Amino acid sequence: MNKRILSYLNQLEPPIDIDLPNKNVRWLYPYKNAETWRCVESFYSKYYSDKHERILILGINPGRFGSGTTGVPLTDPIRLKTDCDIDSDFPPKPELSSQFIYDYFFQQYPMKDFYQKFFIGAVCPLGLECNGRNMNYYDNKVFMKNLLENFIPDHIDQQINLGCSNKVAICLGEGINYSTLDKLNSKYQFFKKILKVSHPRYIMQYKRKQINDYVQQYINACHLALKLVSK
Repeated sequence: MNKRILSYLNQLEPPIDIDLPNKNVRWLYPYKNAETWRCVESFYSKYYSDKHERILILGINPGRFGSGTTGVPLTDPIRLKTDCDIDSDFPPKPELSSQFIYDYFFQQYPMKDFYQKFFIGAVCPLGLECNGRNMNYYDNKVFMKNLLENFIPDHIDQQINLGCSNKVAICLGEGINYSTLDKLNSKYQFFKKILKVSHPRYIMQYKRKQINDYVQQYINACHLALKLVSK
């Protein structure tokens, strides 16, 4: 599977036929950076060098300090080194989603077991930045409409074809990301069922006092997804 993932990421480029909302918005496009690509190759060769089918987890889009830098989903340079044992030259800046996944979720759900069974992608596989801050693909409605018509559906399909099940997927985010994915799924029939969990960034920003409940939400979703694909 790692070869298919690397081939996909290597050809992943911003859509040239979709205009950005304004001059302050830019694509996060890390895969042509030599250090990012070295980290990406190391990560997927380490955890995905097999033929096991995975369950696709779809986030929103990459963020600046996570996969927008390292190329590895929900993994900042700190966790890339301390948890994945992959050194990098990137500044050790923390990222909230990465902190939740590695410091909390993976303390209850073994990381290696997770990567053997799940693959983290995104509804929009390239990140966005506006005035130096993260931007979601759905923040501008006209831009979002163009992406939903001319970019996102094809890339969801491509991510499934990397070696993921079409029986079930897990959506990160219970709001706009989920409602958008649910509508797309009704139209294109990507998956038989989509489960949803709260987005890790939302949890870390607003729900830290209930963090153990959200870790359990993730564990329950993973167990249910595994049960559904085994049927």
